[in-house]
Amino acid sequence: MVEGFRRRLARALEEVPALAEHAELVERAFHQVEELTGKVRVQRVHGDYHLGQVMRTPVDWIVLDFEGEPGQPIEERRALASPLRDVAGMLRSFDYAAGHLLADHPDGAALRPRAAEWAIRNRAAFLDGYADVCGDDAALLRALEYDKAVYEVVYEARNRPTWLPIPLAAFR
Repeated sequence: MVEGFRRRLARALEEVPALAEHAELVERAFHQVEELTGKVRVQRVHGDYHLGQVMRTPVDWIVLDFEGEPGQPIEERRALASPLRDVAGMLRSFDYAAGHLLADHPDGAALRPRAAEWAIRNRAAFLDGYADVCGDDAALLRALEYDKAVYEVVYEARNRPTWLPIPLAAFR
């Protein structure tokens, strides 16, 4: 798993030089996963879990679209992974929900602290809801969240350069 993280980071660093200032931080997080001594639980995961993949009904939440990340090979989408991969995806989604409208907004800088506060509150509430299920795997969750942010940095650099600050903020 960590080898995959490192391969994605190396490719991302070649494509997005702005990521270089965060590489040491990300590498430390990946190294902490290598030092874990317990087993990592794996299962089939959603693979593309974010706010756009859930729908609130009057009585429940419905999770949609279990095909995984569309840009990834089918073998990778079907592979077993830590359920924290989906948790990391949702955490990244809160940052996107808070930041995407500000990317081109004329008052974006002034609104950014309020948006960040919203994301922090929602991240905390989401993690509280998953604490009993996920346990205390903070190092693994941090590495998975950084790995997702590395993927997002490349995606935004290729497709929506004005959104690049959103995933780059994950490393701060």
